[in-house]
Amino acid sequence: MDFGKRELAAAMLLGSAVPLAAASAGAEPTYPQRPITLVVGYPVGGATDTLARLLGQHMAEVFGQRVIIENRAGAASNIAAQSVARTPPDGYTLFLSSRPNTLHKTLYAGLDYDFAKDLVPVALVATMPTVIITGPDSSISSVSDLISMAKNYPGTLTCASSGFGTTGHLLCELFQEETGVSLEHIPYKGSAPALNDLMAGRVDVQFDALPATIGQIRAGSVRLISAISRRRLAIAKDVPTARESGLTSVDIEDWAGIMVPTGTPPNVIARLNACLNAALMRPELQNAFIDRGYVAPVAPNTPETFRTLIGQENARWAPLLQRRTLKPVSQP
Repeated sequence: MDFGKRELAAAMLLGSAVPLAAASAGAEPTYPQRPITLVVGYPVGGATDTLARLLGQHMAEVFGQRVIIENRAGAASNIAAQSVARTPPDGYTLFLSSRPNTLHKTLYAGLDYDFAKDLVPVALVATMPTVIITGPDSSISSVSDLISMAKNYPGTLTCASSGFGTTGHLLCELFQEETGVSLEHIPYKGSAPALNDLMAGRVDVQFDALPATIGQIRAGSVRLISAISRRRLAIAKDVPTARESGLTSVDIEDWAGIMVPTGTPPNVIARLNACLNAALMRPELQNAFIDRGYVAPVAPNTPETFRTLIGQENARWAPLLQRRTLKPVSQP
């Protein structure tokens, strides 16, 4: 048994709800016979794309087949989700999903798919702390500064996110609701263009995932004013968390997980889950996660535990979107 197969067997045994027998009994022993495509709904270079490429490399080594990353940006990754939902349910086209997919009916008009019905969960692959950052020359150096300035100049400060309906956007809405301030939300097509405008002083503040901004934070190209996480970030232990800054509801992490089209055989889903867990157990991938700001999920990491997470999302965020009177927009 080679190294990849040993890891795969260990991962199968680790997931109590995905027993080894489910992934082998009645399964096609040759799966996968060809390369697998992992579809990402964001541009190259962003946090989700970087995660996909890290994960894909280790999945390929465990599976013994290439994993091809395909970027299909638009509508906060819902265009990509829609495209995967229409592919054959054979385990060869995967989708790297995130929070906006669970809210697609509330956020976007004209999408011809149903996330809850057309795709099924395989495994959570990462969670990500989120951050509030400003430009390097900004006069805003803390959450209290941001609140004070927003109250003094209502409706004039701009809040950048990586797109309408993304976690950064939801954080911006939560921040406004809790503090009573008014910010102008500027949705970008990905984190990179938002960061460029933040560093140039064209927007005032950005809410985003740590992996999308960690390079700029380390380089001092942006200023971290709050970490939205349970504890202070290792890269900035002097910067308080949102809760330490007095924010009680602005407490969400970002996440990403693998989905496949409905109708994919259970044995294929079980094998995919085992492969993903095997990849996530690799020390090399765990070290890469730590370096880039991702957090690997804890065991058991099964389709059922991921399904539970997804089920909680719409119940939590749909009421916020209604309170903030955010209406669905047409997909770009």
